Amino acid sequence: MVAHADRQSAAMSLPPRLRRAFICFSALALGTALCSAAPSRGSSPAPAVHGLIVQLRDAPSHVVLAQDRDRARALAVGTAPAAGVATREAARWQRLLAVLRSDATVQRELPAWAAEAPRRDPAGASGQLLHFSRPLTAEQAERVAARVAALPEVAWVAANTRERRQAVAGNVPSDPYFGGPAGQWWLYAVQGSNNNAIEARLRGVPGFLPAWLGSSNGSAAAVVAVLDSGITCHPDLGNVAPGCIGGAILPGYDFVADSAYANDGDGRDADARDPGDWVSAADRSQDTAHFGSCDLEDSSWHGSVNAGIIAAQTDNGFGVAAINWNGRVLPVRVAGKCGADLADIIEGMRWAAGLPACKRSNGAGGCAEFAPPNLYPARIINISFGGSAACGAAYQQAIDDVRAAPGGGSVVVAAAGNGWGAVSRPASCERVIGVAALNRDGFKTNYSNFGAGVAIATVGGDDDDGAWGGALGANSLADSGVLTIGNGGRTTPADCTQAGTGCYLYHFGTSFSAPIVAGTVSLMLSVNPGLSPGQIEQGLARSARPHVGSGVAGFGLCSQANPGRCLCTTATCGAGMLDVTQALLYASAPASYVAPAATAALLDAPELRTAAASAPDRPANVAPPPAPQPPAASSGGGAMGALWLAALAAAAGALRPPLSGWRRWRLRRKARSRCPAPGR
Repeated sequence: MVAHADRQSAAMSLPPRLRRAFICFSALALGTALCSAAPSRGSSPAPAVHGLIVQLRDAPSHVVLAQDRDRARALAVGTAPAAGVATREAARWQRLLAVLRSDATVQRELPAWAAEAPRRDPAGASGQLLHFSRPLTAEQAERVAARVAALPEVAWVAANTRERRQAVAGNVPSDPYFGGPAGQWWLYAVQGSNNNAIEARLRGVPGFLPAWLGSSNGSAAAVVAVLDSGITCHPDLGNVAPGCIGGAILPGYDFVADSAYANDGDGRDADARDPGDWVSAADRSQDTAHFGSCDLEDSSWHGSVNAGIIAAQTDNGFGVAAINWNGRVLPVRVAGKCGADLADIIEGMRWAAGLPACKRSNGAGGCAEFAPPNLYPARIINISFGGSAACGAAYQQAIDDVRAAPGGGSVVVAAAGNGWGAVSRPASCERVIGVAALNRDGFKTNYSNFGAGVAIATVGGDDDDGAWGGALGANSLADSGVLTIGNGGRTTPADCTQAGTGCYLYHFGTSFSAPIVAGTVSLMLSVNPGLSPGQIEQGLARSARPHVGSGVAGFGLCSQANPGRCLCTTATCGAGMLDVTQALLYASAPASYVAPAATAALLDAPELRTAAASAPDRPANVAPPPAPQPPAASSGGGAMGALWLAALAAAAGALRPPLSGWRRWRLRRKARSRCPAPGR
C-alpha cells in the first residue's frame, strides 16, 4: 500500500487581516451565480478529423517495405518469388479493412466508406494514415477509433487533427477568483521585495501570467494523466453528468482492483469517477482487514483538485483560472479508501502512457482481459501519492516503460511528500521529476519533504502549522494556499452547480506542487511537442531560478536538524525554483537555449526576523527505526511504518499534540470548510 502525499485543506486558519476576506460564497448572491451553471467556454469548435493514423503491431518500417518492393521489381519477369514483406503486410491490411467495413459502428458513422477502396499513406516510421470519404467530427472520430483500436492487430490509433498556431493570451484571465492578493497568487508574476507586505511578496512563484502573455497559454494536444482518486463533475472543468466526461476531462479508467477500497461496488472498469474515499468508524469496525489501520477521514476529492490546477476552464468569466487554458486531463483512478495499491498505480501508469494494462486477472499469473486501449496517451503522468519505502524494481520498471512508450514517451511528475523528511516514492525513483513545496516567498514550506530525489521546487501553499505558522499571529509566515476547484461533500460528492457546496477551496501540500510542474510541462509540450522526457527534465533544471537565500540569524539551511521552514539548496530542493517563462524559452529551442544570469533573492523582512528569533520552525528529525511489515491479513494502511510515525509525532510534541502530519491535515480539514470570495 501507498498513501496520500498531500495536506489539502478546505480552508486555512488565516491571520485576522486576511480571514475577513474569505467568506463562503453560499452567503453571497455572486457565489450563487458562480456555482449555478457551467458557462460556455467561448472557444472555437473542435477541429475536424481528417482520417486516423493507425499503427499495427510488429509492423515493418516504411523503409523496409520500400526495399522489399524494390527487390520484387528487380526480379526477372516470369519468376514466382515467395511473398515478401510488403505483400504480407498488404494482405494484413486488407483483412483488417474488411473487418472494419462490416462493423456496425463504422457503417453508421461512414456509410459511403464501406464501398470505397480507402487510401492509406505512410505516417511516421511504420504507421498508416487511413483516409475516409469525408472529415469526421471529434466525437465521430473517437467512436471509429475505438473500433479500430479494439482489433487485435492494432497497436494504437491517433486522430489526424489539424494543429493550430500556439495561442498567446491577450489579457489577464477574466476568472473572478484569479485576482487580488487573496486570489490565485500562485499564478501571478514573480514580484515583491523585503519592503513589501507579506501578501505581496511572490518571489517563489513560477510566473505563469507573463508566460501566458508572452509565450503560450497551452494547447489541447499535451494531455496530462492524473493518477489519483478519480474525477468529479465540476462546472469549471466543463465535464457533465452522468459520466463527468467532457470539457477539460477525457474518458479515463478506474484501476482500483479491490472493490472494498474502490468504494464503487466493483473493480477495474471504464468509470473514472470518484465516489469518495472517506473512512468511517463503521468501516473500521466492520471490516478490520481492509480498514482497521486506516485514519478516519472525510473524502478528499484529490484527483479533481489536481485536474483543476492543470486545466480548469480559463478566461471564461467564471470561477478560477488554470495553468493550461486549453488543457485536457486524463483521469486514471488508482486510489480509493486508505490510499492506493502499488499494483494499481503501475497498471494505471502503463495505461496512461498507451501501453497494455490488465483489467482482469485469470488468477494464475495471466491476464484474462486487458483494459481497452487508451485513445488519448498522455505525455505527462502526475502522481500525487507516495510511500516511505525505497523506490523498488516494480516502480522503476513501470517508470522506464512509460518513458519508452510509443509517441515520444511519458514523463512522470511526483510529489516529494509532506513528512518534512526524506523524499517519498515514486519521487525518489530514478528518472522521475520529484517536486518539493515552497512558500510564496521562496523558502521551503513547514511540511515538504526534501533531499535527494527532488528535481525542482515550486509553491504548494504553506499552512499555519509549525512554530512559524499561526502561532505567531500577525508575524506568521504562512500563506493562503493554492486556490482552485474543490468539492465540499464529506462523503459522496456534492453537486457543484449548487451554492454553498465548497466548489472552490484552498489547498496545501506537495500534492499540489506536482501538478503545477506537470501543467508547466504541458505548456512546454504545447510549444514543442517533440521534446523527449530527458529534454523536459533538462529544460526544467536549466531554466530554474536560484533558490532564495537569507542572512537572517536563525533562518538556516534545510537539514534533518532543521526540517521545517528553511532555506533550500540544490542538494535539498532540486535544481532551483520553477520558472515557467524560461522553461518555455528552453522548449522552443533546446539546442540553443542559454539560461540568463540570475542571482538569488535575499530574504529579510520583519516577520522573518521575528519568526527566526522565536524558535526553530520544527525540532530536528529523529532517525527512523525500521518499518515493521504490515499484517498479512491487511492490504490497507498508510505508507509509513507505525514506529516511524510515532517517532515523528514525538519529535513534534513540543509544538502540538502528538499526531502525525497526515492526521493533522485531515483533522484540520474536517474542522474548517470555507469557500473564498473572489479577490478584487
